[in-house]
Amino acid sequence: MRRVVVIPIEQIKRHFDENSRQDVKIVAPSVLTNELFNNLKANGKDVKHEQRFDDIIWKHSKANEPNNVCESSDFIDYCLPQYAEGPFALGFANKKATQDGHYHRRHLEMYFSENPMSAKYRYLGDSNCESIKLENGGAIIFGPEVIHKMKLGGLTIVIEVPSVTNDKVKEEP
Repeated sequence: MRRVVVIPIEQIKRHFDENSRQDVKIVAPSVLTNELFNNLKANGKDVKHEQRFDDIIWKHSKANEPNNVCESSDFIDYCLPQYAEGPFALGFANKKATQDGHYHRRHLEMYFSENPMSAKYRYLGDSNCESIKLENGGAIIFGPEVIHKMKLGGLTIVIEVPSVTNDKVKEEP
């Protein structure tokens, strides 16, 4: 069982400087399969292949190299629900990251930043859309079945709990 992963901020900044995509998952339910990669590419998404990360200190990958991903199951907690692949997923994004409207069926999603960020959101089945703006940053947590679309102002940490593969559903708030 993995106990430690270290993510130097310099490596995240270098990732954004050297890659066209301005978000990166570091801990994920699973490494991106070739089938999903090909499907995302066919739909015009800016994605890279991924490779399993087994070291302690995460390093960014160059534009022509696969992203380094630690699987959530490396941190497994046997008290998790049967549908969870691991206790959490972790990613970073910045203001250039494309944000789409979406919700998750089973996990919650947390955003944290010391930069401005805002969100439009509504509950699944409700047509009433709300907006929130954090001028100085902070945290926003969306539970399952809350349709949301974020606008990021800078470096943002994104945590999903628990880690669930294929849990995202696109829908505008």
